[in-house]
Amino acid sequence: MSSRISSRALISLSLFLALTITVFTSVLMFVTPHQDWLALMHTIFGFWIILLLSWHIKSNFKPLKHYLTRPKDQRWYWLPWICASLFGILLVGAYFQLPPFKQLYVWGQKTRSAVAVTQDEERIFKVRKIKPAQALGAEFLIEFRKGPYFKWPQYAIWLETVDGKFIQPLYVTGKLGSNGFSNKVTKKDPQRVFTENPFDSGEKEGDAIFDYQWDPASKNDRVRPESLPVFLHALGLQSRSGIFVPEKSTPVLDAYAGATILDNFLLNTRALSRLPDQFKIRFEINESFDFNTFYSSDRFPDDPIYSGNGYSAQPSVVYEAMIDLGSKQPIYLMHLIGHGHHSGRDGNVNPDISQLTTAIKQVERIMVEVRNN
Repeated sequence: MSSRISSRALISLSLFLALTITVFTSVLMFVTPHQDWLALMHTIFGFWIILLLSWHIKSNFKPLKHYLTRPKDQRWYWLPWICASLFGILLVGAYFQLPPFKQLYVWGQKTRSAVAVTQDEERIFKVRKIKPAQALGAEFLIEFRKGPYFKWPQYAIWLETVDGKFIQPLYVTGKLGSNGFSNKVTKKDPQRVFTENPFDSGEKEGDAIFDYQWDPASKNDRVRPESLPVFLHALGLQSRSGIFVPEKSTPVLDAYAGATILDNFLLNTRALSRLPDQFKIRFEINESFDFNTFYSSDRFPDDPIYSGNGYSAQPSVVYEAMIDLGSKQPIYLMHLIGHGHHSGRDGNVNPDISQLTTAIKQVERIMVEVRNN
């Protein structure tokens, strides 16, 4: 009997402590920006609770079964129905974002945003405003915080309908918009295989590895369909000599193109016209030379684009937020949804990021504020 009591006491006390930690981390994650250590602690103790609950149910199956059985001296037994009803209300309210669950979620987003602003007082943010004169739609304030492996990427921000039809760009790096890849980079040792970013090797910033040549005349021979394939395919592509390249520059693309911002930035921009009540905002980013053990330089030897002079390495990664103007929600967090094709063969988003390493650490956070005046 004492052994059974000790076992029950151990499980009960462990459950109490694990639940305390889980509740504490849940509150912190709800009101503060994402932190890896906090998310890991919450996850570990969550699984620990599952294990403890499994043992608790096994050890107390008969008493738990008794709770579901109507006592002989009671005509009506409401306890199981009350528990099921409360569970159903919480589940349905959260899934369909009904009041007051929706208001609680929005309040949490505003609180996290306010805390993030306080924490970012020491950070440097570049401010960029792009508002074409003819733009009359919703206004966007996009806060981008770079990750530890953000170096000299290409990236684009654009809008799509819910069913994936391209609406317009919001920002495109200048080189991509004009196909301005004039810098020709050639390996000094053609047989060398990269399994990491060669510019992290410390070999004089790559001078011992590459030859560099500024060659604008041949830039059209080095088109980069693999740079941002999801965006380029959404924008509209044409085939030239079997290689997919963006159509000629358009006034809309020119209006939203700008120099690559190599720091944290605040982008203030605007839609050209009225937007549907629901739409998607997407962000695609790609860093050349970020090879890893899977996406090594010899991974696809028969692919002329991947194994060419663009040094594709890990493919682009794509972030997305679903905007609902009818919800009156002002701030959205963009989430990583997958990666593009390694050589730009199609515009699909592959959700499997298991082989990506530094590519998913280029971005720390992207927040979007929508002002639909």
